[in-house]
Amino acid sequence: MKKKLVLIALLMLVVFVLCACGAKNDNTGENHAQANQGGQVSPMDQQANNQSAANNDMGLPEGYDPASEEDDGYYFVDTKYDEAGNAVYAGSTPIPVNPIDMPTATPRPDLTFTYGEYTAAKLGLKFSSAVGYTVDDSQSDVYVLTEPASAVKDNYAATITLQIMPINKNYDLDDVKTDLKNYLLTEKTKYEGWESYTAASKTLMGEKGYYNNYRAEKIDGTIVRGRVHMAIIGENELLVLHVSCPGWFNTSYMKVYDQIRDTLARID
Repeated sequence: MKKKLVLIALLMLVVFVLCACGAKNDNTGENHAQANQGGQVSPMDQQANNQSAANNDMGLPEGYDPASEEDDGYYFVDTKYDEAGNAVYAGSTPIPVNPIDMPTATPRPDLTFTYGEYTAAKLGLKFSSAVGYTVDDSQSDVYVLTEPASAVKDNYAATITLQIMPINKNYDLDDVKTDLKNYLLTEKTKYEGWESYTAASKTLMGEKGYYNNYRAEKIDGTIVRGRVHMAIIGENELLVLHVSCPGWFNTSYMKVYDQIRDTLARID
């Protein structure tokens, strides 16, 4: 009799355990559903809910992710960037590179210049450019203007260099391209970082030539931008115009370059 009672008790215990397990499984699913409805929500679900709510506020379709319209972190480097970080193209072929010269929190103001006439007597040239620059005409074939210390920005003084080099009668536009490339390679040695682009054709003093742009970085992190323009003038002369400036103000200084290019002429 006692053995029967023990056996019955064991059977009842097994039944009780099985029922308890089934109830636990049912509650797990219920608890998960309750959590999604009003209890704790997983981070992924919360993010989706937040995005859907934001989309509803802006009238966007449910499930739409605005981040899909963001760029991939690449900018096209070309002739220049304006102070807001927008690319401005002027002839050179754009090249995709990692983000550089990203816009600052407050865009740099556009610079304005007062122009006056300069005479490079040893070169036999005259032109209009920003006034107040220091003149160095100590060399017979080079004329250099340097921005005054009071106007220096970002620890870099803008410079404007005019140079005339003798060439032979067989010198042609292909040679201009080669000399432009070599000129930039020499400039490259002065900097810690360097990017130059694709040469583009452009006249100077009404004569055919080529120009190229560059972006450089000094060892202290200062960003420098510049343009070198070369053209054959007359029968046996190569004219070089080089404008170098603080990178964040490149757009403004390219206006100075335009002023010089538009006014360069032989001395009467």
